[in-house]
Amino acid sequence: MAEKIKCVIVSGAPEADVEYMKKYVDNSYIICADSGYKKCERLGVLPDLIIGDFDSAGKPDRSCEIIALKPRKDDTDTFFCVKTALEKGFDEIVILGGIGSRLDHTYSNILSVNYCFDKNVKCTLVNAYNVLSVISGENVVYKNGFKYFSVFALFGKCEGLTIEGAEYNLSDADVLPTEQFTQSNEFVSDSVKINVKEGKILLILSNDSLSFS
Repeated sequence: MAEKIKCVIVSGAPEADVEYMKKYVDNSYIICADSGYKKCERLGVLPDLIIGDFDSAGKPDRSCEIIALKPRKDDTDTFFCVKTALEKGFDEIVILGGIGSRLDHTYSNILSVNYCFDKNVKCTLVNAYNVLSVISGENVVYKNGFKYFSVFALFGKCEGLTIEGAEYNLSDADVLPTEQFTQSNEFVSDSVKINVKEGKILLILSNDSLSFS
């Protein structure tokens, strides 16, 4: 069996379509957060580990390892999964199904992406319409089927933001967390360059409609 090179965490946010997940789960170590295991059932995929307090779904009867958490706890089920993935040594984590109707859970998952970034681990938060990540320094960002990208200063001022090769370019600009003029930029080729001298950027790739490319 090929070595599993990344960890995919399947969260339990309600989603009508899970088709987009297929391209992420192959050759991955899969952790389901609570009711996320039901999405794996829909995909016909057996997870490696299921973790949760199972308040949103009954405890599953599966052959994989299951860790049952107490309902009263400090961490969300998904963040517990993120910490577990880090403990297992993965240097790339993808959180699927973590953008849903509960804005508080979505924001917590964004914080999880930032938590991984601060530990030098690549982490993305993904649903059918968006891919979120945290970046700094010099970056080449590939289109990968998306039309739009937005960048926001994360938790503090960003200095020296430069965007090249986009519909709306930017040169050596300072951006505050309260500013929104860097939203809804567009790809005009397969990639753009995004560089920031100081600070962290929340990068969001987006589409208006479903894309499984």
